[in-house]
Amino acid sequence: PAVNLKLLVEGEEESGSPHFRALVEERAPRLTADAVIVSDTGMWSEDTPTVCTGMRGVADCEIELYGPDQDIHSGSFGGAVPNPATVAARLVAALHDEDERVTVPGFYDGIVELTDRERELFAELPFDEAEWLRTAKSRATLGEAGHTTLERVWARPTAEVNGIGGGYQGPGGKTVVPSSAHLKLSFRLVAGQDPDKIESAVRDWVASRVPAGIRHEITFGAATRPCLTPLDHPALQSVVRAMGRAFGQKILFTREGGSGPAADLQDVLGAPVLFLGISVPSDGWHAPNEKVELDLLLKGVETTAYLWGDLAAHWRAS
Repeated sequence: PAVNLKLLVEGEEESGSPHFRALVEERAPRLTADAVIVSDTGMWSEDTPTVCTGMRGVADCEIELYGPDQDIHSGSFGGAVPNPATVAARLVAALHDEDERVTVPGFYDGIVELTDRERELFAELPFDEAEWLRTAKSRATLGEAGHTTLERVWARPTAEVNGIGGGYQGPGGKTVVPSSAHLKLSFRLVAGQDPDKIESAVRDWVASRVPAGIRHEITFGAATRPCLTPLDHPALQSVVRAMGRAFGQKILFTREGGSGPAADLQDVLGAPVLFLGISVPSDGWHAPNEKVELDLLLKGVETTAYLWGDLAAHWRAS
């Protein structure tokens, strides 16, 4: 090939890549590169080839809330002691404002806002919201005011309640003040957000809203950092030209709402991360019958072959 290649296969992505960054830091001299090509992304559809320019990061936590040392009678004690299930419900209710923006102080500090050009490029995609809702198994869209559905899932940070519980859950009634309740929250992060700062902000926010008489514990899992490559980066333009040559049509742009460890390579190696993937939604990601379209796979191979030469000819020359 026209450029030197190093191959790195990462096998922990589905569990948050907890050891990946340490490995990259330890082996940084061996992994030094001018650019990183990641294949763990897809295209809009078989008829609409696209290049992904970024992925969101993620941070998740579990919040345990403890009140009385055991479930107590709601007739004898209800209304006179704090109820951890009520506190859990209030935390969830306070997580978003009326515009569906996250209320944690500092949550939006430093984020890289969408440019007008990026919004125009998203709008060029043949997006059918009704079809998207059918795929989502949902009846309506909802999200941060002032943004389209694609902007919300690709370029805006989120806070989601993954689970909530506490107290009696069996059949019939049981009139108690429960001794405990719990929440599971996850936060999708965009470029400019630091998972460590988000964790600190969430801890402070929860502590400020938990009343006296309720003890709480917060446990965060391994976080994944967001990743973004500017549209005008010369290496990204090489990917676009190579894919356009292979597919013989205009290449559009997307981002990924999900997360992966690519940002660790960007941060540690100081190299731009470029995404070159040919999978399409009909491939059934994570499903028992997940597949790949062989003609698209070959187009991806062709794109890659063109890419090495384009990087050598255009990026090095610049």
